Amino acid sequence: MSGRRVLICAGFLLILVLAPRGSEAAGPTGCRIGLTAQPVVVNFPYDALPSPGGVTFGEVLDVNYSSSLINQTVLLQFFNGSEWVELGGFTANSVGFTEVDYGLNNRWARFGTNSVRAVGGGCASSDVTFSIRQDPGAAWSDAAVYAGLATLSMGFFFLGKKLGWGRYVFLAGGVYLAIAPFTGQRYDIYFLLSSGIRILQHVNPFDPGNPPLYPGPLKWAYPPLYAVYSAFSFVIFKLATGAQVPSVESLTYAGWLTSTYNVYLAYVPAGLPLLVALLKLPMIASAVMTGSLLRRMTGDDRAGVWWLANPLVILVAAIWGQLDPIATLLAMASIYAFEKGKPYHAYLLASLGAAIKFWPALLIPMMFAVSLRRSGLKSVKPLSAVLPAAMITVMLYAVFGNPFNSLFVLAYARGIPTFAGAFSVNGLTWQELLFVLRAPPVPLFLLIGLPAYFAILVRMYRKDDGDIAKWAVVSILVLFLTYNYVNPQYFYWIVPLLILQGRRRSALVFSALPLCYVALSYNLFYFVSPAILRDEFSFDASILEQLKVGYFYQMGPLFVIGAGMVPTVAYVWLAYREVSKGHGGPSSGTTA
Repeated sequence: MSGRRVLICAGFLLILVLAPRGSEAAGPTGCRIGLTAQPVVVNFPYDALPSPGGVTFGEVLDVNYSSSLINQTVLLQFFNGSEWVELGGFTANSVGFTEVDYGLNNRWARFGTNSVRAVGGGCASSDVTFSIRQDPGAAWSDAAVYAGLATLSMGFFFLGKKLGWGRYVFLAGGVYLAIAPFTGQRYDIYFLLSSGIRILQHVNPFDPGNPPLYPGPLKWAYPPLYAVYSAFSFVIFKLATGAQVPSVESLTYAGWLTSTYNVYLAYVPAGLPLLVALLKLPMIASAVMTGSLLRRMTGDDRAGVWWLANPLVILVAAIWGQLDPIATLLAMASIYAFEKGKPYHAYLLASLGAAIKFWPALLIPMMFAVSLRRSGLKSVKPLSAVLPAAMITVMLYAVFGNPFNSLFVLAYARGIPTFAGAFSVNGLTWQELLFVLRAPPVPLFLLIGLPAYFAILVRMYRKDDGDIAKWAVVSILVLFLTYNYVNPQYFYWIVPLLILQGRRRSALVFSALPLCYVALSYNLFYFVSPAILRDEFSFDASILEQLKVGYFYQMGPLFVIGAGMVPTVAYVWLAYREVSKGHGGPSSGTTA
């Protein structure tokens, strides 16, 4: 062989040696799969993993991938000690991110180290490991948390009886403010803050647009007034911390499509507790003012204490972060103004409440029916007091687009019992049974609820029954019986009306029902701020909480009875007692 040929062959061999080699699973150029597992350490509360098919705590696998895998199947695999075995799979979406939850059971998981990987399109992720270890203290630590909360609640109530209203109202306000920054229902808090940020981004918070600037499920689905306050809160937060308005893209969690309740992970700034405190200030102030108003309306200090010491009030106003406290204060103030013969004030307050959350609007036709009976056409003029709130609402919608389209979308979304085209039910409603039976989405609220409400108005007019609190309770109960969503926070509306009437035992029942539902249907630690507890499944008590939620929703008939039928009996019972009352002026007696 000539020297030239030797050099050519040697060069060719050198190229082969130095050429990059892909792994056995390597695929085409641009093919990429990443995988993470959480929690990294699973503190499982039992000494044996359950069999397949049972209720378990899920290991969350987050898979991100390149656009070359869109519409292709991606498989999740686990290593059984000798080979890789298929765990499950999914179809890659256009977002490029899928979150999958696999229940830990003895088919694929074991105590000690576990390895998983994702494979698709000729690509494979790096192997990811997590470990499972037994932690038998879960039941005791979880029980201790509930026992501690119950003890604090009872102590808070008895302090109110001992201190008297003057000192207790300041104590309660301080306690609410201390709790607020470090708690929150993670999805709802993100929903509150992101809608205000969108306004500052000059993005329509009521409509993601087409093509969408953000996921449709994250649009502001309430009247617009609080969204403006949310934007104002972020401006104050920005001035205090130097935080910048995040970009439109960064505000959307990549896994929103497959894990809605983790969307809060898109934005967890270091100063989140301050921002959450700002967001909750109107809710806390409203709760405290509602207690003061109940005390004034009943002439009884105990009414205010019963309200502020109520764990449901603390949950909704100081912990959860909901709009109901603001709307409820304005509704109660409206009733008070109407009782004092101030219809202009009454209509204005009720309409402002409806501009926060719609339910106070129920009071306006009631007050008008009574006024029309007693004053004739003179009662029409005070209705003009609803115009400011109505004009503000329409103007805010108009700033961001077509106001009539926004109002139609709001009314349609709230009146039709579907979500993404499927029948949707949630909360303490007998319609959980319809959902289990796969019934079609019949809009019972529109077909039965609204006619029943009209019948209430007719009766108030014909009988000259001006007990607004009584008929407001009945109207809310009609809503509970015909609407497909009866969320726990809705009970916040009815409790002050019951306290106003002196129905303290009924108030206790209608506080206990939503509290029991929340205790069973939520992981308690989901209400802890992600700023101080980023991974809510990092310890045994939280995993036990998640197992509890799984058992609750999979109890079949027992779930329907507990979440649907028992509350329905309470609704019918209270409606009967309210309708059986005498009529005339407002009542503030001491009946049960």
